Amino acid sequence: MRRHQASSLAVAVALWAGAANATPPELLAEAENAAGLPSLAADRASWIPVEARNHATGASGQAAVLFGVAHERGRTRPASLRVECFDGVTALHVDVDGLGVGPWAVAVRYSLDGGRFVAASWQPSADGTGLALSGERAVAFASELYGKAELRLAVVRPLSVPFLFTFTVAGAEPGLRPLADQCHWSAGPSISDAGG
Repeated sequence: MRRHQASSLAVAVALWAGAANATPPELLAEAENAAGLPSLAADRASWIPVEARNHATGASGQAAVLFGVAHERGRTRPASLRVECFDGVTALHVDVDGLGVGPWAVAVRYSLDGGRFVAASWQPSADGTGLALSGERAVAFASELYGKAELRLAVVRPLSVPFLFTFTVAGAEPGLRPLADQCHWSAGPSISDAGG
């Protein structure tokens, strides 16, 4: 259960907020209409800041959670992107039920704002149910999100169809600022230079 150790408060927020916080507006509106719910698309928050606690080490820190959508075999499901800072170390996690990458190597490619997909060096999470980046690689990747509107991650698992994740990352600069300050990010553009 290591996946849940890193940020229990983030998980609680995730359960409440669900995919509504970063689902593309047209999918969100369609789901809300089908369920007879009032529209939340106009009031959606992008990055949700939380105070988190690492249950394994007892460290407290900042986290920012973003919700998106994972597509596989024509089905969609909620996904989350979490950026956290514990003991001065930045980490990024992508989680979705059913990813199941296990300990095997996976090919990951990403695209920002509809650009071409480029290779990325993500690792399976400790429990094999998600993806993770840590340290300077996490800082560099998070810095690339500044000034961008959309992140797409394509995950190709052995002997399976790809997972395609879509996250609306607009607002990354103000959403990640507390983490950048707490973890003393030095890689990537400074906050004031971001957005190019």
